[in-house]
Amino acid sequence: MLVRFEVTYADGWWSASAHAPGNAIYTLGKSIGELIDNILEATSLHYAEELGAGERITIVTRYRSETREQESHIPPSFEYKVDITAATPGC
Repeated sequence: MLVRFEVTYADGWWSASAHAPGNAIYTLGKSIGELIDNILEATSLHYAEELGAGERITIVTRYRSETREQESHIPPSFEYKVDITAATPGC
């Protein structure tokens, strides 16, 4: 299964959303690292009852700045891809 997240940055918060048939996931983070952790957790929880144990979920997270006036610590773009394995429901 492939889940794609689009990322935005505003007012000191990173947000990510995935919208496709069968899924609508939204999460926030104060840093990119926290956002990625929250994406992994939210995706695992969202599909916990739908996927069998051991099934793979590929998560692709993308961010591209729309403006050049971002804060200096904000990267102009990034892409993060990870595969996670569904756990046994209820664990």
